[in-house]
Amino acid sequence: PVSILLNVPLSDMCGISCSYKSAGYCNKRLLQRGPDFQSSIKICEGEISLSAFILNVQGNCPQPCYKEGVYLIYNGQYLSNFHDSHESDTQLVLDKLVNDGPIQTMSNFKGPHAIVAYFEKENEIWFWRDYFGRRSLLITKHCQGFVLSSVGDLSFGQWIEVPSQAIYCFKVNEGKLVYYQYNQAMFVDNSKFLELFKNPESSSRFLKVPISDLNKTLELKEFPIESIITKFLALLSSSVSIRAKCCLQKLQISPSLLKMIEERHCHCTSDNTCPFHNLDTDLQGTGSLIGVLYSGGIDCTLIAYLLHQCIPPEESIDLLTVAFGHYETTPDRISAKASLADLRRSCPGRKFNLVMVDVSLVELQVLRERHIRDLVYPHNTVLDDSIGCALWFAARGIGIVETVEGSEGSLTYSTARVVFSGLGADELLGGYSRHRGAWENTGMPGLTEELERDINRISERNLGRDNRVVGDHGRDYFTPYLDTDFVSYVNSLPLSCKMKFELPRGHGEKWILRRVAEEVGLTSSSVLPKRAIQFGSKIAKLEGRKEKGKDVCKRLLS
Repeated sequence: PVSILLNVPLSDMCGISCSYKSAGYCNKRLLQRGPDFQSSIKICEGEISLSAFILNVQGNCPQPCYKEGVYLIYNGQYLSNFHDSHESDTQLVLDKLVNDGPIQTMSNFKGPHAIVAYFEKENEIWFWRDYFGRRSLLITKHCQGFVLSSVGDLSFGQWIEVPSQAIYCFKVNEGKLVYYQYNQAMFVDNSKFLELFKNPESSSRFLKVPISDLNKTLELKEFPIESIITKFLALLSSSVSIRAKCCLQKLQISPSLLKMIEERHCHCTSDNTCPFHNLDTDLQGTGSLIGVLYSGGIDCTLIAYLLHQCIPPEESIDLLTVAFGHYETTPDRISAKASLADLRRSCPGRKFNLVMVDVSLVELQVLRERHIRDLVYPHNTVLDDSIGCALWFAARGIGIVETVEGSEGSLTYSTARVVFSGLGADELLGGYSRHRGAWENTGMPGLTEELERDINRISERNLGRDNRVVGDHGRDYFTPYLDTDFVSYVNSLPLSCKMKFELPRGHGEKWILRRVAEEVGLTSSSVLPKRAIQFGSKIAKLEGRKEKGKDVCKRLLS
């Protein structure tokens, strides 16, 4: 086993569920999120059931955990004010809840998390997700009560995502929900969620928004661009580094993870749904602990470069790139190889494994119906289908690996315990074509409105779905561009240093990110235009359907 010791508390990757006045809830999706350790308890005279499913139990704090009248199930990373005395940040969070209460604990959180906590004395169930919704938490009404879970099962009820822009307290004695909003209007529609409860009440106490407001000024006056680039890079480096160190401390390649990958490979090859079904070979693992969801674009390439800067030199990094149909001619496969050459020049001595995940039409159709659609649910659009399927196959990490330039090996699986993503950069830095369109059509007012809308609604659109899809492989999922300190700094910058739409496509979007990439030697990726994963991987064209992204996808419902 691979082991690295670093002086930070360990984070937990798991599936959690809480049932109130309902049969205890468990499905195979929860087990796959946490195959190493499972535990359930019943409390409150059997009315409440808490369950946790953990991958590679870390530290000395299995879940559900209890201290001084507080029960906790938790999936996330604390990332704030580490204390050497805590081997696990689950124990740290439990201590915070006991000493400070739920609202104060939540206000100090910087990392991604989903929490359910029962306070025995008050007879209250508190639950919430972080502001960006980086960890999944679903809810459904069942029997006389409700169920909260990291993943849902359509046969069990109609699930919805817990809105991330509030913290919720269910008072068991009164059968009443009280919710605490951030000190601004809710950006997502929470009406369906509130309908699950009788006479829900909004508290007059408001929460502090954890990020700065968007700076709507255009001109750059106070600081030279060189200073801004330096701080931008330092904060992003810190965001990557703290996440990498958290997942590397005492981390071992999990035997349960390897077993699950091997079983999935055998399962898909046995019925000819995998393009490699005719290969009579044993899968070999990469030996890496960290992976990157990799298209070759500027967002993920810079993340890979920063990982090189902060992890030990002997550790390899898996770059997971997915393609559908004509694999070698897909835009993402071409750009992945071009940007990998940049990485190898800029990061001498580092072993990068380009894991080329190739997906056939048959494999896509079979595994979507059999497996993936349950994870994408309750999202149900054509766009959700394309992105969810592409992420699931990429995160599975089974493909042909290129370890040195131009040298392709045999079929391999990624052993990465965590995968990093470049998600968030487009929302923050004007990376989408609709941002350029807003600037061209309505000028700065339209652009700022579009940027605000994107960052405020990112939890509703993307992150819960992505966490369910990636976590299904027993891997944790990190989005360093959405670190709250980094987001606050980027929001404070004037628009003119983040994007310059007077420049052509591939140059004006995410302008500051392209400057940073140039500074560190990533010249090829710094001029690549934005391509969404559904187009770069060619999944959107594989089935030959003419659909709009917002249309309801019948393939996810049938």
